[in-house]
Amino acid sequence: MNRSCKKNIFLKYIVLAVSCICFSIIPVWAQIHIIPQPLHLTAQKGNFILTSKAIIGVDQQSEAVGTYLQNYLTQYYKLNLKLKVYPHVPTTVAIKLVSNNSKGAQGAYTLSVAPGSVNISGNGAGVFYGVQSLIELLPASIIKPLKITACKIADEPRFQWRGLSLDVCRHFFTVDEVKKYIDIMAHYKLNVLHWHLTDDEGWRIQIDKYPRLTEVGAKVALYAKEGKFRKLDNLIDGGNDGFYTKAEIRDVIKYAQDRFVTILPEIEMPGHSEAAIFAYPELGCQDSTGAKHRVRMLDPSEHTFNFLEDVLTEVIGLFPNQYIHIGGDEAEMIDWLKSPTAVTLMKKEGLKDEKGVQSYFIKRIEKFLISKNKKLVGWDEILQGGLAESATVMSWQGEAGGIAAAKMHHHVVMTPLPYMYFDAPQANEELEPIGWNPPVTWQMVYNYEPQSSQLTPAEAAYILGAQGNIWTEKIPNAPHLEYMVYPRALAIAELSWSTKENKDIDRFDYKMKQQYGLFKLWDLNARLPDIVGVDHIATNKEQFKTTLKYPLLGARLRYTLDGKMPDDKIQSVPFPVTINVPLRESLTLKTYTTWTLNSQHIMQTANIRRININAAKENITNLKPGLSYKLIKTKEINYAKLDTITPAITAVINTANPMVLPVTDGDITWVKMNGFIKIDQEGDYEFTSGFELSPALFIDNEPLMIKDKNTYVEPQKAILHLKKDIYEFSGYYSADDANSKQTLFQLKTADGKLLDPQTYLFHL
Repeated sequence: MNRSCKKNIFLKYIVLAVSCICFSIIPVWAQIHIIPQPLHLTAQKGNFILTSKAIIGVDQQSEAVGTYLQNYLTQYYKLNLKLKVYPHVPTTVAIKLVSNNSKGAQGAYTLSVAPGSVNISGNGAGVFYGVQSLIELLPASIIKPLKITACKIADEPRFQWRGLSLDVCRHFFTVDEVKKYIDIMAHYKLNVLHWHLTDDEGWRIQIDKYPRLTEVGAKVALYAKEGKFRKLDNLIDGGNDGFYTKAEIRDVIKYAQDRFVTILPEIEMPGHSEAAIFAYPELGCQDSTGAKHRVRMLDPSEHTFNFLEDVLTEVIGLFPNQYIHIGGDEAEMIDWLKSPTAVTLMKKEGLKDEKGVQSYFIKRIEKFLISKNKKLVGWDEILQGGLAESATVMSWQGEAGGIAAAKMHHHVVMTPLPYMYFDAPQANEELEPIGWNPPVTWQMVYNYEPQSSQLTPAEAAYILGAQGNIWTEKIPNAPHLEYMVYPRALAIAELSWSTKENKDIDRFDYKMKQQYGLFKLWDLNARLPDIVGVDHIATNKEQFKTTLKYPLLGARLRYTLDGKMPDDKIQSVPFPVTINVPLRESLTLKTYTTWTLNSQHIMQTANIRRININAAKENITNLKPGLSYKLIKTKEINYAKLDTITPAITAVINTANPMVLPVTDGDITWVKMNGFIKIDQEGDYEFTSGFELSPALFIDNEPLMIKDKNTYVEPQKAILHLKKDIYEFSGYYSADDANSKQTLFQLKTADGKLLDPQTYLFHL
């Protein structure tokens, strides 16, 4: 193939990817801020006035939901409404809840709020979900009269699996704390609680046949002090003791059922089993070499399988749902190669390696669960050695396992790193509570799409939904748990309920910030929002001026410009805060935000870099539209070495937003660009990038954007005063599937007008 043909093929990968922020009408958002976004929502004129005189009328099928609403209004608004059950609920009833048993999607509902009445109908959980939307329409404080904005809603979920996990092994949470966790889930129509009940650090579920599992395995703090067992080095403290009795578990299950939340129990195997092995050492993988080391792997013996079947029989007797999670992740399978039991099993069953033992183990447990009319769920490692026939895969190591399972026509729940892991910090790691992995912001969660473009529509149908995961090594108490989970869980709620077409991150941002009144009402310690306007800025201006805004009324700010963290010697001031100071050299802005309705504080920091920009030195003529590009295909990750590699393509791109799509052949698609920015009118300009991980961008060799900074964690922009002239422009980035759908850069005037790149981008 000649070079010209290659160039033509390459140009097919060029896309026009102009994206602009479309702001919806704020007054509508201010009135109706339901999360997740309903399928169809129409604002109406007027309000429904709610008083204690109103009657909640229900049919027999909706009585439990009516009681729930009645209790909610009493608890939070001191309203004592009467509840009446009717064979046919009359139209004269103020609040009408009716189960219509229609053939629509499970959980579908309609809600109509008019000046004289509220009507909710649905099938299955639909009436309950309609009530949750009604709750979000209520004011977040007890005010009179209590007004509910008139509207009409017709709604249904996109996915049937909308989950959150709760790890109680590393740190134990009480029954009341678990119930509160379920309450908040239910408010946002999340419907699966993945209850992680056993792990190396703790066994938290009563098993009658094996009492030492809780007598020994649940006493984390006791044995931590004695230094006797378990992977306690990852805990921020010594852990805590505790387990759930069967009576307590039945109580929690009933509580969840009343809120249409299914509980998925997880009993870890064959790894992550140190607590069980400490209680019953004969379960542990034996080492034929006699080496002494921590044992977290179950030996694949008949005794072990009998033990697991006994345990699972008691678990199945408690949990009525169809799924049982058996873990399967991070198994230290190499231990089996030294186990006489495992080696004998490999010879007997013709297993080639330790992965074959993993597959045998999972398939054997699957067969048992099927005999009990249950379905097996496991982490994506259960794909290793061959996937059990009816297994559902929970894909956590990324999307690859889930995609592979869906292509094999297995059901999948998408829970991939990093997007679905809420034990990661939510902002700059230095300013947040300790967590695992790099930061994951709510925006990153919201932008995630569970049905990969790599799947056909038929394959995508095997994606049951999505789930947010939380592991509690670094989370010792319930307020800290709430801080880590919320508001990120709201993003899970919307991406798993609302259609792709109905998602709008700016609308969600506004709605999410309206939830903080409800959070206060519910005593939920959700992480506070960030200040609007704390951005890393490159500027050639001699004055730094910005206005810091905050979405919550009553918030106050302390700040410094010398890089020191503001202390209590600095007087706090209310928002908005205008900063206007001379800028002779770079400075560091640090902020400390508090809110009167919350005991939290939020810290943020931003560097203001003073740069010098000069116009191009030469008298440049004969400019042509677009930028010059070099495309380099390589496995090299060091940008400094790219000049030694021959470009695969040299091209000129002339589009409104020049973007190069990656060629997915295993190499990195490096893109180097250069050209000029032509300014026709002197003035102030704002330069931004829409990449989640920023590109490196330069004007006159001065860095405007520093590469690979997460735009949600460390937002960057350049505020430049440019004369009417021509400026050298260059940059580089690595193209991938994610940024191929994002805007490389934008240039705006001081008044916010977005400029067309075709009017200012040129090359020689």
